[in-house]
Amino acid sequence: MADLTPPAPGQMFLFDNMTPPLLDNSYRMTVETDVAVDGSAQPLPANQSYFNVEGPRFSLASSEVAGVFPPRNGHGPFEESIPHIALSRRTLPWERELDSQNKIGLPPGMQAEGPVPWLALLLFEDGEYTLHQNVPLEDAVPSDVLARLGLQRPTGITCDTVEADADLVASIMPSVEELTLLSHVRWVSIEDRELSAGSSNGWFSVVMSNRVPRPGAKQRACLVSLEERADLVPRDPPPVALPINIVVDGIDRLNDPVLIHEQSAFGAAAIQGQLGATQLIESTRIGSGLEKEINLVGVVLQRTVQMVLLHSWQFECIGTGTFKDLMQHIDVGMTGKLAEPGHPPLTDTGHLPIKVQDRAGVTEAVWYRGPLVPFQLTRDPLGPYHSADQARRVTPETGGEDVSYAAAFEVGRLLAAADGRLGQELMRWRREAYRQSARKDSFVAIQAAMPVALALELHKPILPTLAASALTRIVEAEIPRVDPYGLDVASRAAGLQPDQLQQAWKLASVDEAAAILGGDAGALGATVSAPPQTPRGETTIDQVAADRTALDHLSLARDQLLVNTAERLKG
Repeated sequence: MADLTPPAPGQMFLFDNMTPPLLDNSYRMTVETDVAVDGSAQPLPANQSYFNVEGPRFSLASSEVAGVFPPRNGHGPFEESIPHIALSRRTLPWERELDSQNKIGLPPGMQAEGPVPWLALLLFEDGEYTLHQNVPLEDAVPSDVLARLGLQRPTGITCDTVEADADLVASIMPSVEELTLLSHVRWVSIEDRELSAGSSNGWFSVVMSNRVPRPGAKQRACLVSLEERADLVPRDPPPVALPINIVVDGIDRLNDPVLIHEQSAFGAAAIQGQLGATQLIESTRIGSGLEKEINLVGVVLQRTVQMVLLHSWQFECIGTGTFKDLMQHIDVGMTGKLAEPGHPPLTDTGHLPIKVQDRAGVTEAVWYRGPLVPFQLTRDPLGPYHSADQARRVTPETGGEDVSYAAAFEVGRLLAAADGRLGQELMRWRREAYRQSARKDSFVAIQAAMPVALALELHKPILPTLAASALTRIVEAEIPRVDPYGLDVASRAAGLQPDQLQQAWKLASVDEAAAILGGDAGALGATVSAPPQTPRGETTIDQVAADRTALDHLSLARDQLLVNTAERLKG
């Protein structure tokens, strides 16, 4: 996968599935360390930890949905389109197991072809379903399904559900094989706007429906969870249509091809609705010639099922919108007055003469040609234009003024102006440009007022930059410091003032208060002058050498010191 070249614009790569490294579940991790000391094994005790891999299960965030088709609340001829939903997580349809205990009984080799998706897109018509919100999970799925999900009762989990007739669900529910064919992965170019890659990495998982919309009906597409729903997902696709003969009182009342499904109870509800009888005898002829008769006695009770609903949207399949239909219903009378019924006065170049009023209010004759002509046209190389008047010109084909490009420019401008989102983006762009211009002017004023040049950038915050610059200037400035040790401040403290202490303690004198504080004026912060030095005579080295008496005394003292040291060492 890492060696694949990303698709180029206009290309798309398709993959059958995308298996995640770990499925959503609970896992146990065991860590063992082998240690050898001097060749002998000294293994450390194994350590076990538990962790969960969790993803969407009973609800799906709207951010996970990259797009849907047919469009949400759309109206159009979608009877030939297959509804599908594109998910932003490329592994989402395969992150959980459909049937962990193989209750369905998968065919041999099915798992070898890849995992089976646990998601399905079901299509319902209006009136075939009922939506429920905040349904407890234990009420949304059968008890045995709840047990296989690994949840204890009560779970406390709520979810949205869709409820429909059991026979209807059985008739439209994809089989195991169909589920694998209805999901795939697309890898598109992030530079290709037609493929709507948006801000994603180009990877999408797509889930399709197996039912096409019916013309003239309102539809709802429902993305449902089929995790552990072995009661709903059939093992094999439904069989082909078989003839069914319904005989009541010896009269053949119904002989139409009916699609028989293994879980649909021979379409008993539909039979009762057509016949309205309380007792029916059904004779079914199967391809092998086997005949069987079933007595249907009493009223057939309808049974409904609920499924966890992850996402849904509505659309209406009405009208015609194919290219052929639209072209055949173009009203050419909207572009000009018809000279003859069904024949507009067009030239051989496809131009239509029309009357317009210029800015002065003068009527003039001009030519217009639409984009749909039966021959090849040359693209205009003179754009882009900033106004419609720039696209007005005289063409050699008509010899007069041609407003075709000017009309196209004006139509595009009006369509853009009608888009509310585009208007918001334009206003945001204008406001941002104004803010950046104001910031730039502020920077110019600050740099002119500051004595030093600051490295101010337009897209960086200005206040932290100014604060850091000012702090740097203060720290690096060479300013003489007064009282670096804080003695002046300390001397003004109330507890170090002898006169205040004498008044507070009612002492006899200030000297007594000073004695209590230590009696040292220097300790009280007063200026202390150095004491005068003792005067000494000026004696030269020659005078010292001439004093033989003093030198003899020093020699005797040194000799006596040596004798005393030697005797102490001997003793």
